[in-house]
Amino acid sequence: MEISDLLHYAMESAASDLFVSAGKPPAFRRSGQVLPEGEEYLTAQEIDAFRKQCLTAKAEQEYHARGSYDSAYTLPTGERFRLNFLEALTGPAFVARPVYPGEALFFEELGLPAATLAEMCTNKSGIIIVVGSTGSGKSTTLAAMVNYINHNFNKHIITIEDPIEFLHRDINCLVTQRELNSSTTSFSDALRAALRESPDVIVIGEMRDMDTVQVALAAAMTGHLVITTVHTGDTVQAIERVVDLYPEEQRLQIASDLGNALVGIIAQRLVPRADGNGMFPALEILLGTPTVKKLVGDRDMRALAEALKRGGSSGMITFTRAIFRLYKDGFISLDAANEAVSNRDELQLMLRGMESGVDSFASQYGSAEDAEDPDIQFIDMSRLLKTAVKTGASDLLLSAGSSPVLRIHGELRPLDLPVLTGQDTARLLNSILNPIQRVEFEENREVDLALSISLVMDQETGESENWRFRVNGFHQRGTVGIVCRVIVSKIPKPEDLNLPPQILQLTTKQQGLILITGPTGSGKSTSLASMIDFINRNRAEHIITIEDPIEYVHKNIMSLLEQREVHSDTHSFAAALKYALREDPDVILVGEMRDTETIAAALTAAETGHLVFGTLHTNSAPQTIDRIIDSFPSHQQNQIKLQLASVILGIISQRLLPTVDGKGRVAAFEILVGTPPVQALVREGKTAMLQSLLETGAKDGMITMQKSLETLYSEGKISLEEMQTYMLDYKADDAY
Repeated sequence: MEISDLLHYAMESAASDLFVSAGKPPAFRRSGQVLPEGEEYLTAQEIDAFRKQCLTAKAEQEYHARGSYDSAYTLPTGERFRLNFLEALTGPAFVARPVYPGEALFFEELGLPAATLAEMCTNKSGIIIVVGSTGSGKSTTLAAMVNYINHNFNKHIITIEDPIEFLHRDINCLVTQRELNSSTTSFSDALRAALRESPDVIVIGEMRDMDTVQVALAAAMTGHLVITTVHTGDTVQAIERVVDLYPEEQRLQIASDLGNALVGIIAQRLVPRADGNGMFPALEILLGTPTVKKLVGDRDMRALAEALKRGGSSGMITFTRAIFRLYKDGFISLDAANEAVSNRDELQLMLRGMESGVDSFASQYGSAEDAEDPDIQFIDMSRLLKTAVKTGASDLLLSAGSSPVLRIHGELRPLDLPVLTGQDTARLLNSILNPIQRVEFEENREVDLALSISLVMDQETGESENWRFRVNGFHQRGTVGIVCRVIVSKIPKPEDLNLPPQILQLTTKQQGLILITGPTGSGKSTSLASMIDFINRNRAEHIITIEDPIEYVHKNIMSLLEQREVHSDTHSFAAALKYALREDPDVILVGEMRDTETIAAALTAAETGHLVFGTLHTNSAPQTIDRIIDSFPSHQQNQIKLQLASVILGIISQRLLPTVDGKGRVAAFEILVGTPPVQALVREGKTAMLQSLLETGAKDGMITMQKSLETLYSEGKISLEEMQTYMLDYKADDAY
């Protein structure tokens, strides 16, 4: 029996390890099982001779001193092996691990999630960590990632390994492989040297000490993609393991750096295949989404575990779900699945069509990617929003414990659909949020956004239409709630909205402040959009709108229009206003003046030669003046009165009422025009007298809400009951 023949046979038979001991038949590890083959064996003298052939004189001395030594050996045919020489009870022994060519390792053939891993490998910087126990296939996954980059990009890849397990030849990349002990003394030293060698990708065989972690994170945050391994059981444990390497006083900083650099963590286990032909990898994947990055930085491991469970739509998956899918797809047996999972109860719930005790698979709400059974027809957000559009609804309301509800002409009408659960509403909202919006929702417990989607309105022709929606997600009674406002794509003209001529007259001014007020759902955004469109069609101006979110999209007609969305294009209304003044605008629209900083900036803009439009949630025109002044500290109020008096052009308070025929709604307007008497009362703080001026100011274009309601009734547009109801509500207001 020749050792070279044994090594060659191990390579050809796809063994992962060869075990040779003096006086014992050789054994081979395949698919996780170690089995002896034949009856022949090697003598102690033969093994000693082979070892001396592989080791230098100094290494041989160290072997005798320590009782073991790592080395490598290459056959004349080019096949390479990792060797560990050791002293066993029966005499000298060695373990040989074949080093296979890395160019044969492809994600699909290894059973790895190709799309997710490929996307991770496209990152130009950051850190990817592969974790698992010894023999879980970490090195193979690392090599497959190197092979993917080698085939698809032109980069310089440096690997630092202990020892080299897969050989990579240059395909499209320059690959430099360094081995601990033979090429370098430590991972950290090799890593520092590598940073001076202009690498794009650095592969570190293992992050096992503080020094290596620190240099790896520094590399990941300075333009290098770092791929490495850690010996832990799962993804969340990996975060704890890395951070806990450091003293307590340094852990917060390391967690912050790790969170900032994180591309993703892959934890893997090898599970025996159902057909007995080897092992199949089960992967838990935690991706470095904005939410995950923040939770890692905060060291909130409990929330991190929850984010992993909820991250299916982003490509994340838990071990339990990964193993469940392998069983469901027939790759592994039920016994193997039960052996592989950490939480058998959770697996059993999944097997019964349930997850965490909630009947998620039986739910009829979600998206196609939520479906475990392709035959289930899910009711997704697209279908619900299409129903809202087709029925002419203004709003879609989704709340746990009730069926979806539409608001049609002001009345709530439930749909004939199953009752929503908390998980349904959470899944529906998650399906329309981007990563940044998910972080905002988790941090603030609510989120506002504009949604633009293409809906197929005619199934026969397949023609689609683009529709926009204003979406508000929030928490209520421990569950997620959603309200979607339908935004008509065509901006209505002033005559369509019954806007009084005096409102349009205000839009012809060159500078000053115009405010639209009213409760939520009173049509403020629509009136503003119509007024901006009126300016756009009639004169050449530079118009900047600052909205949260953008509802109506304007096209440049006579004016140049720039629309900025808070959180997407700018941090805040106040910040956008500050910079808007440097962008040479003529007209500025502020979606909502919700804080003193924004109000002050709007007043300054109106003072400095700009026409400014804004909205406030107030119930009447006189009340609006008080709201603005009272929002400031007492020592600033006199200055605000002076500013407001000098710029106020008009305040429009509006309500929407159902029409008498039940086919729509019509607006009632209260208009306070900024005449010199109005300005004087504001300047002197005599706002209680504004109502009297409003009632007697018809000649100046002013109109009270009562008069507007009476006019709508006399024109036959609203019923007597509606007029009386809204008039009573209005008179009950303190400002009336």
